Amino acid sequence: MNLKSIFNEKEILTIYIEGAIDSTNASEAEAQIMELYHAQTAKAVVLDVEKLKYISSSGLRVLLKLRKLEQNLELVNASSEVYEILDMTGFTELLPVSKAYRRINLDDCKELGAGGHGKVLRLNEDTIVKLYYAGDSLEVIKREQNYAKKAFVMGVPTAIPFDIVKCDDMYGLVFELVDADIISNYLNEHPDQLVKIAEKYAQTLKQLHTTHVAKDALSSTKELYRSRIEGLRDYMTDEEVDTLHRINDAIPESDTVVHGDYHPKNIMIQNGELVLIDMADLTTGHPLYDLGSMALTHHLPRDARIEMITGMKAETVRQLWQLFLANYLGTDDPHAIELFAKKISVVGLMKMASTMAFSTGARVPGVMETVLANVRNNLLANAEQMIKLLSM
Repeated sequence: MNLKSIFNEKEILTIYIEGAIDSTNASEAEAQIMELYHAQTAKAVVLDVEKLKYISSSGLRVLLKLRKLEQNLELVNASSEVYEILDMTGFTELLPVSKAYRRINLDDCKELGAGGHGKVLRLNEDTIVKLYYAGDSLEVIKREQNYAKKAFVMGVPTAIPFDIVKCDDMYGLVFELVDADIISNYLNEHPDQLVKIAEKYAQTLKQLHTTHVAKDALSSTKELYRSRIEGLRDYMTDEEVDTLHRINDAIPESDTVVHGDYHPKNIMIQNGELVLIDMADLTTGHPLYDLGSMALTHHLPRDARIEMITGMKAETVRQLWQLFLANYLGTDDPHAIELFAKKISVVGLMKMASTMAFSTGARVPGVMETVLANVRNNLLANAEQMIKLLSM
């Protein structure tokens, strides 16, 4: 019997149990599990039992003791044999228990694209798989699966993930998408289709932004940013944080869908139509939140950063951005587009600041100083003007 644990930034403790727990080692297992449990102050505890071959009544009593201490306890990746034991003894009624996920091999699969959190591969002629890098991403995957179903019912053009799978230590979502490819690949191979795709790019997001959500169906984008901004007090002055709060509060209220990460690697093209595949960050709020996020991937960063995020030449992405703005606004008026782009950039800079609250990459020495200087010089230095701009 072997144990190891991971305590992630969301304060979730995952304990991995390998081997068997029976009368010969139950006391040792209890001591080790309790030591791992008491070493952290966790908001929830997950027992990953994928490699647990057998558990006797002595082992079940260990789980029962942990359950009495921790109400937010969940067992995941139970084999059919272990699940049957847990079910027969009533443990499936005491706490959430999920069976192990189907394992897949991706050695011969074509990679369609990769980003900061995962990659998309062609599994076979009919399906693709979105594979997450992080070993603790199951929570995110389940959320994306749930949000994708909600979005589909609301009429949003999204692919429905029908299966959670596992490859080595990574989890993924399988989508049925025949003859589909991500937009970045498509435009790299068909640059002459840029104008046509830009029009669909805008239409798809406008469809999302005219989809209204029932109260409490999704979390609030404004509240999400409020929480992230509040988390900046370790990196910025109280006055600066309070100003960011005022900027966030100046964004109008809305009950429409916000994607949260709309860029060419998160959208597929199938039979000439665009389909969204990344729904894990779905919230409800004003469209400006989405447009501001887009500014951070299409417009504001340096060329190298844009190319890393989108998988396309920066020049092409900037052209796509300008065409998108004209199509989204429904006008070619350069003054209207310029004003709209300025308003979007305000939200983009606010998001740039907020990334320091949840992204370790944004807090790397050198990067953090650059982010802070950009936000202070281009946003906070003209805060009153920016707030007025948002109300126009």
